[in-house]
Amino acid sequence: MMSELSGRNTVSLDPKGRLAIPARFRMAFPADQQNDIILTRGFDPCITGYYSDSWQEFQKIFYGNELSREEMDLIEREFVGRKLESTFDKQGRVTLPPHLIKYAHLEGLSEVTVIGIRNRIEIWNPNVYDEIRAEKEQVIQGLRQKLRTS
Repeated sequence: MMSELSGRNTVSLDPKGRLAIPARFRMAFPADQQNDIILTRGFDPCITGYYSDSWQEFQKIFYGNELSREEMDLIEREFVGRKLESTFDKQGRVTLPPHLIKYAHLEGLSEVTVIGIRNRIEIWNPNVYDEIRAEKEQVIQGLRQKLRTS
């Protein structure tokens, strides 16, 4: 049974680039998709992981928008062209590819932050995540106020 991905975990990243995705995230994937993950770059400097159905949803969003040829080429090169379809090992680990480790600034780290967001996960350098979160604090406060008055 699939449930929504949510929450935040600190997870070990070994020197070989292997990361154990928390079981609660893997179990939130649809039952027939719990062994596989699609990894690509995020819009922010993080790695985004999708199960097959959520990857299809993501593609529908950008293929369903009226993007220029240049925008479509960019999306396809950066997200589709850099994706990696992977399988979890027996310990629930996935090996992150070097190009995505570099993009997300994970080189040399022994711990990363994994966040579940509805139908995807994001894998972050904890320091980069905290910096971006601090930069967005005013926006978050504005949203909080806006949602309270709705």
